[in-house]
Amino acid sequence: MYQFFDLVRISAIGLSAAALVTGPAHALLILPTFDSSLTTQSNAAALESAIDTAVATIDGLYSNPGTVQVLFDYNGAVLGQSQDGENFVTMSQYVSQLTTDSAAHPSNTVLSTALANISKGNGATATYVLGTTAFLRVGLGFTGPGVTPCYNAGGTYVGGCGQTYDAVITIGGVSTATGGAGQNSQAVSVVEHEVDEVLGGGGTGTTIGQSQSALAAELPSPANQQPQFIVGPTDLYRYHSTSSTCAGVTSTPSYSTSTGEIACYSIDGGTSALVQMNEAGNGSDYGDFATTSPNIPYIQDAYYPGTTNDYSALSPEFTMMESLGYDANLPEPSSLALIAGAIGGLGWLRRRRARAV
Repeated sequence: MYQFFDLVRISAIGLSAAALVTGPAHALLILPTFDSSLTTQSNAAALESAIDTAVATIDGLYSNPGTVQVLFDYNGAVLGQSQDGENFVTMSQYVSQLTTDSAAHPSNTVLSTALANISKGNGATATYVLGTTAFLRVGLGFTGPGVTPCYNAGGTYVGGCGQTYDAVITIGGVSTATGGAGQNSQAVSVVEHEVDEVLGGGGTGTTIGQSQSALAAELPSPANQQPQFIVGPTDLYRYHSTSSTCAGVTSTPSYSTSTGEIACYSIDGGTSALVQMNEAGNGSDYGDFATTSPNIPYIQDAYYPGTTNDYSALSPEFTMMESLGYDANLPEPSSLALIAGAIGGLGWLRRRRARAV
């Protein structure tokens, strides 16, 4: 069993100056850069190809406008890990932006459902949400000094941010062999797992296991002098189950490090569950999924024993990201009209002669 570790750097600067902006209508763009520690590996071409495949897949799934630059390096001692700059927004700011996004993208019914139930879970008592710079800037649309990339051209974290990279993703001894029809290679699954976390989902989407007082100390004054309950984006959808699986999910919020806790990801206030969340501890990420038999492991599982299915709009990770504010990369209404017209024209021609992660 292999474990994903995620290293998080926090940049607690100036979000009070952040404002919401509307970006140009284009899909998410993730730009990978390959460090020399990776390009000098004997299988560098295969690793770079796996990274390109993972990045292109995620680019193609989400339409949120913006660019995320990621430095990829190599360390044979790990399977995969990510380092991300993070910052805080108040819970009211967070909900306000989700509301704006939901209104602008009514086809994202996952988000509208999650938003309607956000006050039933940990969001009922949360004061701040801690998100990655890529998530706050691209996923939610904030701007300002608190959401700029925090890693310089050499991949070193800079406290003042305003740098080149939102994150550094490290990969190591991963297989690039094909996983078969409908499945990722291990390398692609690992990279997709880490890119999701750079974008704010999975492991970096939680503050469980972190000291609330230490997190609050990173807040600007006077908030840092007051008790705060700071959550990650995925923490808002964690609910307790009364059974050993999520079949017993309830409307009781879950925010626990107990290995005996059964926590479930629910966007409808605990009525139903998407997946079971990881509670293994031992340095693993509470924001990731639990590997539950007999399921094929998901991309966002905390412990990774094999290949995963291809990342698509049918993946639970896609639903997770939609609930955080990422929108499906669907054609614009004008494009849909053109497509519909073209299909209609083809149908007319056919009638003259006697319609596919």
